[in-house]
Parts: sequence; C-alpha cells; structure tokens
Amino acid sequence: MQHTDGRPAEPGGGVADGATFDFIVCGAGSAGSVVAGLLSADPAATVLLLESGGDDDSQFVRDPDLWPANFGTEREWAFVTEANPQLNGRRLAYSMGRGLGGGGSVNAGVWARGHRTDWDGYAATAKDERWGYRDVLETYRAIEDWHGAPDPERRGTGGPVSVRPSQDVHPLFTTMLDAAEAAGIPRFDSANGALMEHGRGCSVRDENIEDGERRSPYRCYLADHLDRPNLTVLQDTTVSRVLLDGRTAVGVEAVSGGRVTRFRAAHEVVLSAGAINTPAVLLRSGIGDESDLRSFGIPVVQHLPGVGRNLDDHIRFGCVWEAHDIPMPPPTRSQAVCFWEDETRPGAPEFFLYLSPTGSVSPESAAQYPLPERAVTFLPGMRQRGRGQVSLAGTDPTLAPRVDTRFLSDPDDMASALACVAMAREVGNSAAFAPYLKREVAPATSTRADVEMFLRNAVETFWHQCGTARMGADREAVVDGRLRVHGITGLRVADASVLPHVTLANTTAP
Repeated sequence: MQHTDGRPAEPGGGVADGATFDFIVCGAGSAGSVVAGLLSADPAATVLLLESGGDDDSQFVRDPDLWPANFGTEREWAFVTEANPQLNGRRLAYSMGRGLGGGGSVNAGVWARGHRTDWDGYAATAKDERWGYRDVLETYRAIEDWHGAPDPERRGTGGPVSVRPSQDVHPLFTTMLDAAEAAGIPRFDSANGALMEHGRGCSVRDENIEDGERRSPYRCYLADHLDRPNLTVLQDTTVSRVLLDGRTAVGVEAVSGGRVTRFRAAHEVVLSAGAINTPAVLLRSGIGDESDLRSFGIPVVQHLPGVGRNLDDHIRFGCVWEAHDIPMPPPTRSQAVCFWEDETRPGAPEFFLYLSPTGSVSPESAAQYPLPERAVTFLPGMRQRGRGQVSLAGTDPTLAPRVDTRFLSDPDDMASALACVAMAREVGNSAAFAPYLKREVAPATSTRADVEMFLRNAVETFWHQCGTARMGADREAVVDGRLRVHGITGLRVADASVLPHVTLANTTAP
C-alpha cells in the first residue's frame, strides 16, 4: 500500500486504528473522488478517502485510446456473472474500474449527461424536484467547461470538467451520421444539448478529453488537492463493512495487507464503492433483506429488501461487417453516437449506437461468426425491462459478490433487442457505407430464430451498472432523495447505485 504521494506505508496507511475523521468516503471513483474533493475544500472538515485499488499514474489511463488495455490488470474489478439461461447458459465478464478515478479512469471518455425523461423520472421516484431535468441542467452547467457550439441554456463554461465534441472526426463516423439520417434519425450539433430533449437524434459524441488526455472526475476534482492537510487518501484499502452503533453509522472496517483496521466517522460515512460493491458493503453491515442476512448469520440492523436488487445496465450486441481495404481510424473510440425510440419502447430514446473500427464481440459470437481480417463492429445498446441482483457469496470481504444480470429475462426485451439490432443493420447496410463496408458478417440472416440465437450469444455489458441501492420513498428504495440510507443515521450512498434506472447512455457524467 502507498500514500497518495507515493511514500510506502504500513498496513492501515500509517493512520492509527480507531482514528476519527469527520467524513469517511468509501471508493475513489467518478462519484467518490468528487465527494471527497468537495468535502475537503472546507478546511474545517477532516476527510478520509478509502480506495481498494492503486493510483492512476499510467499511460493506459492518461491516453483514452488505450482504455481496453486496462482489462485484465489491477485497474479493474473482474467480476463474472451467474450463468444466464436466456443467454444459452453463458457467464459474462463484468468489469468495473478499480483505483483512483474508478471507471472514470479506464473508460472510453464519453460524456453523456442523460435524457430529460431520465432526470424527471428520478425526481418523481425520489419525490424531490431537485433531481428534475431543469435543476440538473444548472448543475451540469456549473460542472462543465464546454468547448463547442454555444448553447448557454444547456452548456456551461469555466467549470472543472473540460468537455468538447470529438476532435478530428474520421470520415467513417461522418458516414455513420449520414446513414443514420437516411434511416430517419435527425442530426444535432451536440449529443448533450437539445438532443437530450427529443425522442431520437444523432451527433458527434462529447468527450471529457483535453489535448488527447483523459480528464477524469478524479483529475478534475481531487488530484490537485492531495496535499490538503485535512485530507487523507489510503489506497489498496478495501472497506468490508460500516460500523454501526444501533442504527447510527460511526465508522468503517477495512482490510489492507491482510490487516483489519477500523476508522471512526464523527459526522458521516459515504459509500461510493460502485453498483456491485456498495450493496455488498451494506449487506455485510446488516442492512438489507432480513432473510438474506440471516442466511449468512449476519445480525439484521435495518431491513431494506431493495439492497442489491434492481441491478440495471445497458445490454450490448456486436454486429460485424467486413471492411474494404482502405484506411480506418484508431480502433478503440467511436466518435459518433445515435439515439432512438420505436414502437417497442415509445416515449423516450431507449436505444443507442456506437461504432468500433475493429472486431469487438463476445467469444461465443466470434465462434458462431468468425471475424474477418478487416472487421468493423456496430455496437447497438438498449435498456432492459428486467432487473438483476447483487447478493453475497459469503461474509468474507475478499469474496466477490454474486452478480445475476438477468439479461433478456423479460420476454419483451427480446422484441426490443430484435428491433435494436434491426436499426443497426439498416444503418450498416445503407448506401452511405458502401465505400467502407464489403458485407455483413453477423448476424447476416433474415430468420427470426437465427437472429434470436445470434442475440443470445452476442449479449455483453456496456459496463453501465447501476440501481442496486436506488433512491425513492417506497419499500424497495434504499436511499431518499438526499441519498441518506433509510433508517440509518449518518450514512449515505453516492454512486450509480442510487439511480432508479440506467440513464440513456454512459454513466460517468450522471
């Protein structure tokens, strides 16, 4: 383990067992690093930030084009899902970011703020208008330093996060927008402006990338303030449970280097460990469904049946074409995006489409449809109606939780999946793409049964996990509109776990 300045530290980070801080933030991802940065801006407040992973000092973090190289390294939580009978019994690799910056340090750099209906829906669920679209627009305007076409009603300047449209857009992605327009998806100036108030649209994507370098929320809100005397950041320290005095959070128990350490919170504990680890911490702390807790011998502190339930995500399908022998852009980042709704999901965009100039498919799909030497993959994604669950595999904090996505478990999701892939095929097979694409490789079939088989083998995650400690006022809600855990004093959740459903696209900005 190391201090944030790189000095070696003893287990526990050189911080005494039982040391007290005003605030303890658990997890330094896109949410937790911002929370810690804002709290520690008050010199009167002492803040402890605990992160299970290491630092972000790597070219594979700085250069967003290298983001796939983080798979299989110490910068990911390499979860594996339960076998899913709807996916021919497949178990999916289910990665999440680990280390300073979390997923915001290892993703593709997409800045996608969410649709108007997402935020207005959250406000209704939380019974708190501050989650509504108009209020959230003001928050985003304060966050952003926008470098694009002026839109003062929706975009801000001078904020900590530098956001701009993708630069030096390759003609392949301009062609994608032309093909989408031909398919009835209108083009907009920005993926986060007026488009997020309409039912469909396409645009060059927005990025939190500056001069070719990632500007993660961690870099924007915390990295330059690690020398604050009131801020302590411990890496390689995994939170196992919240310490409770009755129904009041008074600290956390953590594991580092095989040693168990306890830290005290005089004011509040904030869980920002992500949509898989946050519910696991709550469950190990005795907060969750009482029958689940008792099955592991965990004393019940607060019966909250929604903990770990409502797991939401975007389902991804890789549709492949063989490309002509002409120059292609770098293979890792799509520079354009499309959004749409249809009769299977009316009312708001439920589908989106990216494009990767390389082969990017599941192992099972690659076995069914071998990749050509020059492959282009259209990556349509959709929201699911069904919901999954995160549950404990045991009480040992080093034991990975069980993750059951239940992708395609709702019968209506298959109809939507068929419609989603049909749009991707219409775009890919359009006349606009004829100079680039030679033939469709997968699914390349017109029979419903064959396309359904393709879908069950092609499904992967878009790594947008959320919902497992959702906000609301009903019995399945875990936190209220101010993110306070129901029935527990001094404990909040601040990460994508609180979102009642996944936003329209990528989740870093939300």
